[in-house]
Amino acid sequence: MSNHNFIQKKNLFSFTATRCLRNEYFHNDCHICIDLCPKEAIQLVRNKLTLFNNECIECAGCIGSCPTEAYQIENFDPNEFAVVYQNQENPIISCKVSTPCLGVFDADHLLTMALRGEMGVVCDMSHCAECALNESGKMETTIRAHIDQANGFLQQIGLEKTIETVEVQEEQTSRRALFRKGFEKAKEAISDTPQPIKSMTSTHHSLPNMTMPLKRVLLRNSLKEAIGTMDVTEFAESSPLFFNKQIDFNVCTNCGDCTQFCPTDALFPTSDKQGIYFAQGKCIGCGICEDICKAKAITKKEGFDLVSIAYERSEQLVHYEMVMCNECRCPFPYKGGDPICDRCEGYKKEFSNMFTLARDM
Repeated sequence: MSNHNFIQKKNLFSFTATRCLRNEYFHNDCHICIDLCPKEAIQLVRNKLTLFNNECIECAGCIGSCPTEAYQIENFDPNEFAVVYQNQENPIISCKVSTPCLGVFDADHLLTMALRGEMGVVCDMSHCAECALNESGKMETTIRAHIDQANGFLQQIGLEKTIETVEVQEEQTSRRALFRKGFEKAKEAISDTPQPIKSMTSTHHSLPNMTMPLKRVLLRNSLKEAIGTMDVTEFAESSPLFFNKQIDFNVCTNCGDCTQFCPTDALFPTSDKQGIYFAQGKCIGCGICEDICKAKAITKKEGFDLVSIAYERSEQLVHYEMVMCNECRCPFPYKGGDPICDRCEGYKKEFSNMFTLARDM
């Protein structure tokens, strides 16, 4: 991620452009928040994501959808809420009572809540269908998808915990009025405070070279305790939350583009710069590495290991011996055979007749 933080703000809501996958890598096609925004306040301008302040209503429904935590709202931090959730007396997460729109959470947040204690996680969905933010049905669909994703992962790893939903309609209350009331109180409290306290997420993002989303760090830490109760921690099938990669030794050119553009440093070079490591717990599945690899040496791989994820272990995917090319005298990753780099080998084959004529003259 760039060191330059370009932040757009609408009162308490903010968008950090340099944490956006689409803004950091031109060819990335992430458009989750654009599709989700009920007021079309997030749009592309010259292929860069831009927040239109006049249209934004600060509903916070887009926050959970962003894989890199580019969106924040000052009066509510979903990461802080996830950490302290098990200490609450009321297990019901409701935008009528304790949170903004439930779209502020994604599967990582929900799993962190479920894994950190014995109390179940309950989401109040009883009024989502009629909510003003759900005009096209996308907001409710997205929230339910996050819940299903979290439950699917819990079932996949064999933990008897679930995220439940409340579906029965209660007495109708204006959700927007309640949220606006809470918003105005938070705004007033912040204006009365000379130096507002940074949220957990903001503090995490301000650390040097911190590229990992805090929600993924919290989920990894939460998994550590759960692993001790599990008989199986390595799974052959793929996961919707954790991703695996492989690199073809015979195809990779060790150019380093994948390690340079990986937004979370899940791919990083070995100390001698002659190989590549992969940390499964850091990968957010953005696909940038596969897209940027000119040789198409990087592909998805089935399976995930919870121990490696939780304890941030990395695996060396490739390592090369660098030798001197006989033709251009430049070092290149040697893969066997004649010590000639791919560039020179191709050039020599294509112009072999020219080389022969020049030699015979």
